Amino acid sequence: MGKLRGDRVIWLIILLFAMISLAVVYSATSALAYRYDSTPFSYMMNQALFYIVGFGILLVCYRIPLKWYRWISYIGIGAAAIMLMLPVFQHELRSFEFFGVDIHPSEIAKLATVLYLARVIEAGGIDTFRQYALKILLPVGIVCALCMLGSMSATLIIGILTLIILICAGIKREFILWTIPIAAGAVAIAFTVSVISHGKVFSRFDTFGERIERHFSSDNTEGLSEAELAELEGKNFQSEQAREAIQLGGILGRGPGNSIKRDVLPNAYDDYIYSIIIEEYGLAGGLAVIVLYLWFFYRCMKIARACTREFSILTVLGLSTLITMQAFLHIFVNIGLLPVTGQTLPMISRGGTSLVIMSCAFGIILSVNRTIEIKDLKLKTEKEETACSTES
Repeated sequence: MGKLRGDRVIWLIILLFAMISLAVVYSATSALAYRYDSTPFSYMMNQALFYIVGFGILLVCYRIPLKWYRWISYIGIGAAAIMLMLPVFQHELRSFEFFGVDIHPSEIAKLATVLYLARVIEAGGIDTFRQYALKILLPVGIVCALCMLGSMSATLIIGILTLIILICAGIKREFILWTIPIAAGAVAIAFTVSVISHGKVFSRFDTFGERIERHFSSDNTEGLSEAELAELEGKNFQSEQAREAIQLGGILGRGPGNSIKRDVLPNAYDDYIYSIIIEEYGLAGGLAVIVLYLWFFYRCMKIARACTREFSILTVLGLSTLITMQAFLHIFVNIGLLPVTGQTLPMISRGGTSLVIMSCAFGIILSVNRTIEIKDLKLKTEKEETACSTES
């Protein structure tokens, strides 16, 4: 396969993520193993299998030339839109089954949107609002609308990510300013459809609204009956258990495998895995995870600064922002700063689609870095050859 190129720090961070993931998933799946008459070891091995598959896909993405990603981006955005509709036909909200594996198309849509935006902005021809609407607003809007069928938080991530990319790409300010009221109007229409259909369409609005309401009003219990208090406690159970897990962790934690809340906290292995990390490894372990994501983002910014083509710059910027932003959304939910979003901790939470898609993102970033290194090596070789021929 040849020598592995790319940022060595990012390769190291991937390895560290894998080690953290396997250790915490092994501990956090004890209740899940008991429920399904299995063992935490089997879930750890399942996660290891996903990592092996993910690493294989990462290497494939790493080896793919950047010119291929330019035309793959157009196919990707269309494929993402189609896959976002498939759960509806299987009477599901967020995923569809493919050969026994649950596929979450919203994860694919995040990656596809970044690649598409990078390509269409590099291609140019966005001088009028009509061109902007046809090339950016319409396709991304369709993806967001379909994504709202199953995940409001994923839609929000795609929307914020799109704005960041448009601003960094230098798209005309008036175009971006018009995007905000247009997006707000589209959300209002979707909400109206949800109300008229009694939640049969865009049903995630109710869940999203309830989560926000609970987050900002959970402390106000005056005037509530015992039944209402019990209902409120049930709805806030996950958030409260996550905060308690963090409190139990202290500075150095209870030690690997010694979590108490892993057996009572629903989704301790995905949506709330960060709270288990802190409970077992303490504030020190939690800060170490944060440092890894920030370190990764910093290295990606160095790669982006070294790029000369707009597609490469926006791809690295978009994918690194996606990974880091999702990580901090997960962390902020776990420590109680944000309402529940259902977003996993990238490369650490148990799961298949998310881990594989994030592996693709890492692979594409390293592919950009590999291309830069090869170009620099060729330039250095040419300079040396020129110098040698001059001396002779």
